Amino acid sequence: MPSPINDAASEAYSCYSIRSYRAAILLARSVVEAVAKDQGITDGSLMSKINTLQERQLISPLVTETAHEIRHMGNEMAHGEFVQEVTEEECDDVLNFMSVLLDAVYQQPAKLTRFREQRQRRKAEGRD
Repeated sequence: MPSPINDAASEAYSCYSIRSYRAAILLARSVVEAVAKDQGITDGSLMSKINTLQERQLISPLVTETAHEIRHMGNEMAHGEFVQEVTEEECDDVLNFMSVLLDAVYQQPAKLTRFREQRQRRKAEGRD
């Protein structure tokens, strides 16, 4: 995962740890946008960027839904809708959704690639 995205995700968790839930949610929303941009999706709204991630089969329909939930919560924070308190549980859910997105886009493909390469090495060495 690119360092700036990793750093922002870590910072979201740091905000959560000090009960700065709105800040954590805003950062999670920014992470979603940064992921799309890192994947070359730079045009359009965040909603369309998330949908394009799915169209390009970088994320599943379920991960798409979780990314949209982050977007909804983040939009409320970004547009100054502070009428209702943000609960710890809501923030925890948003951060978990962010982690699912990061896992789907960066970690799972890297793990699969590593596993495939190990299997191919075993086969080439006659151990398969």
